[in-house]
Amino acid sequence: MGRFKHPGPGFFPFGLAVILVFLALALILQSRKKEGVPVPFWPERAWLRPLLGAVIFLLYALSLGYLGFILTTFLFLVVWMWVVERIRWATIITISVAVTAVLYLIFEYFLEVPLPTGFWS
Repeated sequence: MGRFKHPGPGFFPFGLAVILVFLALALILQSRKKEGVPVPFWPERAWLRPLLGAVIFLLYALSLGYLGFILTTFLFLVVWMWVVERIRWATIITISVAVTAVLYLIFEYFLEVPLPTGFWS
């Protein structure tokens, strides 16, 4: 993390974490002062979509090394837009192909970052 005069790579994330803790505490204290009808944090089944999003991200991260960047990114985008965004299939396929191609070109050719190829190589 380094020192205050000579910060290391962990100094900025640590500083942000400290700020977020204080802001969260301020929100908690502010919410306790209000009176009235309590409102649930997650109304009914509203928690389901964020949970599915987190599971999809986890599966993306776990399968990236095995399936490779292109296939995993394409499948991630398809599943994300189908489960979380709930849009039409033609739009899902078009956006997934386009975004995967653009990301591949940016990272592989412009930034020259080696991407995982998975079982394809």
